[in-house]
Amino acid sequence: MIFWFRFLAHWPLWALHAIGQVIGWLAWLLSPTYRRRFLANVKTAGLSGWQVLGAVGQAGCMSTELPRLWMGRQPKVEWTEGAFQVIEAAYAEGQGVLFLTPHLGCFEISAQAVANA
Repeated sequence: MIFWFRFLAHWPLWALHAIGQVIGWLAWLLSPTYRRRFLANVKTAGLSGWQVLGAVGQAGCMSTELPRLWMGRQPKVEWTEGAFQVIEAAYAEGQGVLFLTPHLGCFEISAQAVANA
């Protein structure tokens, strides 16, 4: 598994997303349990299956982004003035930090940047 993560970490994001779309739909088509849970969550959210079909492929994209996020080149993260000091102060006081990010990958990048600082 580590070999594949390292191998895929060097692929362009568009290629990983293309593979992820296929994997997402294969999981949907081949796993009745996944499909049933997905549709139950859609119903709980008050949506119809047609409204969220894009999420089927996007679930696969999230999984194929992981090699690049975990083992790829670390992107440069720029903190606004004083932001990193707030994080350090919270950790020094034994408090946690809740990162609000627009995308799951953004959370992982933020956490890696803090860990590497």
